[in-house]
Amino acid sequence: MRLVTFVAFVLLGGMLASVESAEAPKEETMAFSTNHVGEAGIWLMDPDGGNQRPFLAIGGNPIPLGLVWSSDGSKIAFHTEINKNIDIYVVDADGQNLRQLTDHEAEDSWPTWHPAGQKLAFCTNRDGNFEIYSVTLIGQALKNLTNDAVKDREPAWSPDGRQIAFASKRGKSLGDIWVMDNSGGNLKNLTDVRGQDTEPRWSWDGQKIGWTSRRNGNDEIWIMDSADGGNLLQISDVKNNSDPNREPTWKPDGKKIASPALGGGSATIRVHPTDGSLKWNNLQRVGTQNRSPAWFDPDFVEEFAVFPADKKVLTWGWLKQAGMEN
Repeated sequence: MRLVTFVAFVLLGGMLASVESAEAPKEETMAFSTNHVGEAGIWLMDPDGGNQRPFLAIGGNPIPLGLVWSSDGSKIAFHTEINKNIDIYVVDADGQNLRQLTDHEAEDSWPTWHPAGQKLAFCTNRDGNFEIYSVTLIGQALKNLTNDAVKDREPAWSPDGRQIAFASKRGKSLGDIWVMDNSGGNLKNLTDVRGQDTEPRWSWDGQKIGWTSRRNGNDEIWIMDSADGGNLLQISDVKNNSDPNREPTWKPDGKKIASPALGGGSATIRVHPTDGSLKWNNLQRVGTQNRSPAWFDPDFVEEFAVFPADKKVLTWGWLKQAGMEN
């Protein structure tokens, strides 16, 4: 596999600035959080579950959650509780340079990267109610994007940077999946049904959203079209309330979704095909808490062009289609 370096091109005042990121993994890799050796931390493994190795030791409990790779694979963001505060942290792809992005007595959790890599969204109850906020990678320009009286949680930024999916208790539901513009406008409900829908995640091409739904009485993984919530498909079917499936993450080619199966005091990461066959296989031994899988494949990294004037993010592939690559 090839190593792909991500470069964000920012046009400001007619000048072109480029920023080269740190080195990403050279092979397809899955990060996950665990207490495998009795100490909370992040580990890495091959996509078939092999070659499991420690990446970052956090210490204590609980384990870090909400792991997510930056689009270029140079960083991992996550939330964890240190000194009784739950905050957002970022670490480089080599396990070095751990830094705290947020620092607040409220809960800051479930980060998601803007595809250009210089901004994140997350959920926080610092205003007394869970909302979706955005913040730059250096902790500046904090902005409330939802500003609503109900709970808005678990944001996921679309691959083109134009939308954010999130879970919300707006309306009369226990929770639905909504999407909004990256500035917080043009809200749309994608799952207006009974039952609780949470934890949305975009497919790499932006055409699908995977999420966790309790509409059938148990937490299961579903997928749908991101444009309108159509073509619903259930891809996990444990039929056991003590063994729910949560926290989905897409394989970049869109053919599989990994999720931890929670139950019996442990959590085992499973992989489900996205064809609706309802098959699955375990990637780890049962007996430890293994959570928040995050998939990265260097062959699916693309370069982004960022145009602040209209806040659009375009891949070079789309630029070529539009005849704008030069």
